[in-house]
Amino acid sequence: MFVFKIRIQCLCRLGEKHQIEAVLVAGICTDICVLDFVCSALSARNRGHVTPLRDVIVYSGACATFDLPVHVARNIPGALAHPQELMQHVGLYMAKSRGAKVVSKVSFAASKKA
Repeated sequence: MFVFKIRIQCLCRLGEKHQIEAVLVAGICTDICVLDFVCSALSARNRGHVTPLRDVIVYSGACATFDLPVHVARNIPGALAHPQELMQHVGLYMAKSRGAKVVSKVSFAASKKA
Protein backbone atom coordinates (compact mmCIF):
# COMPACT_ATOMS: atom_id res chain seq x y z
CA MET A 1 0.00 0.00 0.00
CA PHE A 2 1.44 3.37 -0.98
CA VAL A 3 0.23 6.52 0.72
CA PHE A 4 1.66 9.83 -0.43
CA LYS A 5 0.70 12.13 2.40
CA ILE A 6 -1.26 10.88 5.30
CA ARG A 7 -2.56 12.45 8.46
CA ILE A 8 -1.85 10.71 11.72
CA GLN A 9 -5.58 10.22 12.34
CA CYS A 10 -5.77 8.32 9.05
CA LEU A 11 -2.74 6.26 9.99
CA CYS A 12 -4.45 5.29 13.23
CA ARG A 13 -7.59 4.15 11.40
CA LEU A 14 -5.68 2.38 8.62
CA GLY A 15 -3.33 0.73 11.10
CA GLU A 16 -6.16 -0.76 13.06
CA LYS A 17 -8.28 -1.76 10.06
CA HIS A 18 -5.43 -3.35 8.07
CA GLN A 19 -3.26 -4.45 11.02
CA ILE A 20 -0.28 -2.42 9.78
CA GLU A 21 2.87 -3.41 11.64
CA ALA A 22 5.38 -1.22 9.80
CA VAL A 23 5.27 2.11 7.98
CA LEU A 24 7.87 2.97 5.34
CA VAL A 25 8.42 6.72 5.18
CA ALA A 26 9.86 8.63 2.23
CA GLY A 27 9.50 12.24 1.21
CA ILE A 28 10.77 15.69 0.54
CA CYS A 29 12.16 17.91 3.31
CA THR A 30 13.68 15.17 5.46
CA ASP A 31 14.33 17.56 8.33
CA ILE A 32 10.85 19.11 8.23
CA CYS A 33 7.92 17.11 6.78
CA VAL A 34 9.46 13.64 7.01
CA LEU A 35 10.71 14.21 10.56
CA ASP A 36 7.37 15.69 11.63
CA PHE A 37 5.48 12.65 10.32
CA VAL A 38 7.96 10.22 11.89
CA CYS A 39 7.71 11.90 15.29
CA SER A 40 3.91 11.97 15.11
CA ALA A 41 3.70 8.31 14.02
CA LEU A 42 6.06 7.24 16.80
CA SER A 43 4.07 9.24 19.34
CA ALA A 44 0.79 7.67 18.17
CA ARG A 45 2.40 4.23 18.35
CA ASN A 46 3.84 4.85 21.81
CA ARG A 47 0.46 6.02 23.11
CA GLY A 48 -1.30 2.93 21.73
CA HIS A 49 -3.28 4.74 19.03
CA VAL A 50 -1.86 2.53 16.25
CA THR A 51 -2.12 -0.76 18.07
CA PRO A 52 -0.32 -3.19 15.75
CA LEU A 53 2.35 -0.70 14.57
CA ARG A 54 5.85 -1.76 15.61
CA ASP A 55 8.24 -0.07 13.20
CA VAL A 56 8.47 3.35 11.61
CA ILE A 57 11.10 2.99 8.89
CA VAL A 58 12.68 5.89 7.02
CA TYR A 59 14.14 4.99 3.62
CA SER A 60 17.02 7.47 3.37
CA GLY A 61 17.43 6.91 -0.38
CA ALA A 62 13.93 8.25 -0.98
CA CYS A 63 14.24 11.36 1.18
CA ALA A 64 15.69 14.74 0.30
CA THR A 65 15.68 18.29 1.51
CA PHE A 66 16.32 21.69 -0.04
CA ASP A 67 19.39 23.87 -0.21
CA LEU A 68 19.40 27.54 0.73
CA PRO A 69 23.02 28.73 0.84
CA VAL A 70 24.11 31.45 3.25
CA HIS A 71 24.90 33.91 0.43
CA VAL A 72 21.33 33.55 -0.89
CA ALA A 73 19.64 33.61 2.53
CA ARG A 74 21.39 36.89 3.37
CA ASN A 75 19.46 38.58 0.55
CA ILE A 76 16.05 37.30 1.66
CA PRO A 77 14.49 39.15 4.60
CA GLY A 78 13.85 36.75 7.49
CA ALA A 79 15.40 33.75 5.72
CA LEU A 80 17.78 31.35 7.41
CA ALA A 81 20.42 29.36 5.61
CA HIS A 82 19.50 25.71 5.08
CA PRO A 83 22.56 23.71 3.96
CA GLN A 84 21.12 20.68 2.16
CA GLU A 85 23.66 18.00 3.01
CA LEU A 86 23.88 18.94 6.69
CA MET A 87 20.11 19.24 7.14
CA GLN A 88 19.53 15.90 5.41
CA HIS A 89 21.80 14.23 7.96
CA VAL A 90 20.21 16.15 10.84
CA GLY A 91 16.73 15.00 9.78
CA LEU A 92 17.79 11.35 9.55
CA TYR A 93 19.71 11.57 12.83
CA MET A 94 16.72 13.07 14.64
CA ALA A 95 14.36 10.42 13.23
CA LYS A 96 16.68 7.65 14.40
CA SER A 97 17.19 9.25 17.80
CA ARG A 98 13.40 9.34 18.27
CA GLY A 99 13.07 5.61 17.59
CA ALA A 100 12.64 5.24 13.84
CA LYS A 101 14.69 2.77 11.87
CA VAL A 102 16.68 4.53 9.14
CA VAL A 103 17.58 2.23 6.25
CA SER A 104 19.45 2.66 2.97
CA LYS A 105 17.95 -0.41 1.27
CA VAL A 106 14.41 -1.71 1.09
CA SER A 107 13.19 -5.10 -0.08
CA PHE A 108 9.76 -6.62 0.06
CA ALA A 109 9.08 -10.28 0.67
CA ALA A 110 5.90 -12.03 -0.37
CA SER A 111 3.50 -12.23 2.54
CA LYS A 112 2.66 -15.65 3.89
CA LYS A 113 -1.06 -16.18 4.15
CA ALA A 114 -2.46 -18.91 6.32
